[in-house]
Amino acid sequence: MIKPVHTVQLILAAGSSSRMGCPKQLLPWKNSSLLVFEIEKSLQLAQVFTVVVLGANFEIIKKEIAHFPIVIIYNQHWKSGMGTSISCGIQYALEKQRYCTNVLITLIDQPLIDMEHLDSLMQKSVKHPDKIIATQRKNNFGVPAIFPKRYFKELYNLAEDYGARYLLKQYKDSIVSVVDDYNKTADIDTLEQYTALLQRMKE
Repeated sequence: MIKPVHTVQLILAAGSSSRMGCPKQLLPWKNSSLLVFEIEKSLQLAQVFTVVVLGANFEIIKKEIAHFPIVIIYNQHWKSGMGTSISCGIQYALEKQRYCTNVLITLIDQPLIDMEHLDSLMQKSVKHPDKIIATQRKNNFGVPAIFPKRYFKELYNLAEDYGARYLLKQYKDSIVSVVDDYNKTADIDTLEQYTALLQRMKE
C-alpha cells in the first residue's frame, strides 16, 4: 500500500557557489554540511516526502546525499533563477505524488531554521489547510513557507528570476504567518555571512 504523503518538501539547492570557493551546499555545518543538515531535518517531519533540487555541481553533490531516502532532481535551467527550481519540484509533486496536498519550500542556506520553526509551520498548515503558511520577519514574508495545492500552477509558472516571495507578496492577505523573532532566516550568500553564522552558533 502506498503511504499517503500530505506534504512534499522542496529543498532548493541549485544555485552556483563560485563566490564561496567550493559548493555552498557542502559547506560544513555542525557535524555534516548545509545540505545534509537540511535533509536530516526534513526526514524528521511526519508525512513529508523530501525532494532536493540541484543544479550546479550536480554529480559532486548527488554523491554526498544519494544514500538518503529522498528524490534528487536536476534542474538543467538553474542558471536562469530560483523560479526554475521551484517549477521542477512542483512538476515532480504533480506527476509523482498524487496524495500531496501542499509543498513546503526551504533553502539550504538558512541553517538557523530549526525543527521548532518547521513544526510550527506544519501545525498551522493543518489548522489552515487552504492558507499559505509563511515565515514572517518584521513586515516581510518569506520561506520556509507552505503552499496548498491550489497554488501549484502558479508556482510551476513562476518567472525564471522570481522565487516564492513573488507569490507571497501577491497573496499577502491569504497568509498565516509564523513569526521569526530571532532572525533564524538569516541566509548565506558570502563567506563573511557563513563565518558570522558559525560564530553565532558558537555563542
